[in-house]
Amino acid sequence: MALRAQMVSLSARGFSAPEIAQIHDCAEATVYKWIDRFDKEGPSGLYDREREGRSPKIDEEAEEELKRLLETTPPEEGENASRWTAPRLARHLEETLGIEVHPETVRRALRRLGFSWTRPRRQLPPTDGEEYQRRMAKVVEAIAEVGTETTVLFEDETEIKRFPPLRRMWQPIGQQRAVDVPSKNEDFANEDFAFYGVVDVLEGGAFVERYPKEISEHTIAFLKSVLGRTTGRVLLIWDQARWHTSGKVSDWIDQHDRLEVLLLPPRSPETNPIEDLWREMKRAVAACLERSLDRLEEACLQFLDRQTSDDILRIMGLSAV
Repeated sequence: MALRAQMVSLSARGFSAPEIAQIHDCAEATVYKWIDRFDKEGPSGLYDREREGRSPKIDEEAEEELKRLLETTPPEEGENASRWTAPRLARHLEETLGIEVHPETVRRALRRLGFSWTRPRRQLPPTDGEEYQRRMAKVVEAIAEVGTETTVLFEDETEIKRFPPLRRMWQPIGQQRAVDVPSKNEDFANEDFAFYGVVDVLEGGAFVERYPKEISEHTIAFLKSVLGRTTGRVLLIWDQARWHTSGKVSDWIDQHDRLEVLLLPPRSPETNPIEDLWREMKRAVAACLERSLDRLEEACLQFLDRQTSDDILRIMGLSAV
């Protein structure tokens, strides 16, 4: 439309059809066509005429079949595959409806129908609604009843990896940056560690320690550190990970009267506010392939040290500010 309008404008300014054709690198007949159309019909004449064209190969019946298939998995349809791809969908249409189409035609049809080629998200199994409500009510009630001598801590662990997913970054166009990775599988060993951490949800503040992995022995060691850094009664709230609920950990907790432990509902990470702190920490500093594990630990600790108590409460959504 813009090019055709420019042809008309150039003609009105005194350019000849051969000159306009040279400017637009087209045939003179094309220039005459659009100038004549404009003279007869005005601006509306510069639009394309409606064309009948060929009937689409993927008709309404084929579209309904595509939508139906994408609500299923290939094994449900007798396919030995884990996901529906455009070539697999094209073959299915040919075998079931006798419609022979190119995979690219299928892709265009799927985009037209509102589908896109994206990653699915993981979903935890549904939680027991009654148990969820019961445990959360108990947690809320316990926090409401604590006195000034009690420290309320939410505890959790997170893994810090030297090989996290690569994230987008600014790079010169056409010059994708290369990041070196180990060439041998054994070089990937010992390329992560676990942070055990607690946050004080009433006063703010966080305390973390590094351990090789999450196991009962390390959980007990961390709890000893927590008790050593606090005075008075401690109300500790955490999830139902096996290194929290093992017999060894439970026996140790029973021997320490200062410590009371409450369990969060199963498969409910959103109920633990420290998850938000982990997420912000990783977003800021922990996704760096080129740092050693010691440097990653140092970067994470520096990030936490820079956060004030108010900052931590704000990150966890517990501050009114």
